[in-house]
Amino acid sequence: MSVQMTEMANTHDIAKTAGTAGAPNAARAASAANAINAAPLFEAFSMPESPVDESMRRALFVQLTAQLLRSAFAGRALSITFLAGAGTRWKASLLKARENPGAWPAGEVAASFPLDAPRGLFPVPDFIHGEKGEGRIAMAAYAVEAVRAIKEHILVVRGWEREIEAQVLNPLEMPHSRIAFFTQKEGPDGQVSGHGDAALQCMSLWQNARYVVTNFAGDANSPLTVELALRAFAAFDAKGIEIGVIIPVAMTEKPAYPVFLEENGLPAGFWHEKLAGSKPNAAPTSLTNVGIRVYRADWLRRALLLLKERYYVEGQGPDAGWHIPGNDPSKRECALDNVDNLLAEMRLARVMPVSLPRELTPLKSLGEYPAFVQAVKEVQREWREIRRE
Repeated sequence: MSVQMTEMANTHDIAKTAGTAGAPNAARAASAANAINAAPLFEAFSMPESPVDESMRRALFVQLTAQLLRSAFAGRALSITFLAGAGTRWKASLLKARENPGAWPAGEVAASFPLDAPRGLFPVPDFIHGEKGEGRIAMAAYAVEAVRAIKEHILVVRGWEREIEAQVLNPLEMPHSRIAFFTQKEGPDGQVSGHGDAALQCMSLWQNARYVVTNFAGDANSPLTVELALRAFAAFDAKGIEIGVIIPVAMTEKPAYPVFLEENGLPAGFWHEKLAGSKPNAAPTSLTNVGIRVYRADWLRRALLLLKERYYVEGQGPDAGWHIPGNDPSKRECALDNVDNLLAEMRLARVMPVSLPRELTPLKSLGEYPAFVQAVKEVQREWREIRRE
């Protein structure tokens, strides 16, 4: 059988087990109606019963280290960091800072920051190289630092490679041989079509990996959270439990990206404002995605191909592009959230409640600058203390 025919056969096998990608089907959503207090199912090992705090995270790290759960596949892990965007809110805040720099945090810096530059290049205090944050480093360095222990990296960009090398990679002493820049092509409507679409486009760069870790420049990512999730995947592998994605989550009163659980603790679905129509008809939990995902590469590949087969119209006509149910129809995007929902339908998704709320402190407008700086300071302090032990 040819490679193409084999892939189609695999894709159709998946299709037999999955419903729509936009949201879980009604029967499974109904079973989640009483799951608001359900604990996430996590068969690889027993999660500590104590509340998630730094001591719990440290204890879990020690436990997994003692069990040598730094996966045999660790050398085949790869990361994708999405570093291309600026965002409407970000540009709007820069323009306001130019009018009145003194009224905004870091307003003087913002007043001279290029409007078309990636948001991830904005300089912030550097707590990676010093406890007091006396120097400055591009905000994207925190996302790259979180996955630095992984050997191979893809940076999804839209130009600015030289500046990214100088302001992100060089300060982190990242060998350029470990980095692949990838420019996402625009869709039929002349716009880029979401991070799921970007992952699909660069598939040839990651499909031979075992694990794919994804994150976003501008988030207060924790290297410890990435390490715990990778070790957890090693535990699932060691037990022969088939899963497609682990999503670290935090507990918060107002979850920005809420997780919906069935009564048995399996994810019923995930929600994002750009996927407003994908909200499951089920009780949400107080758990939220913090922007980090760890996929098994083969399942990420299969899910993306199935989404494309179902919901992508080829060509250049008015209907060309993505049409995923539940997504904003004006955007015509494929998001990683769609992949997560599809894997949840297939019972291949797990959420891991090990993150702290500070990890969900993105810098998307200048008004969020103080909170982001405080968050990355605390994240780096915790990681520094772990490494000292």
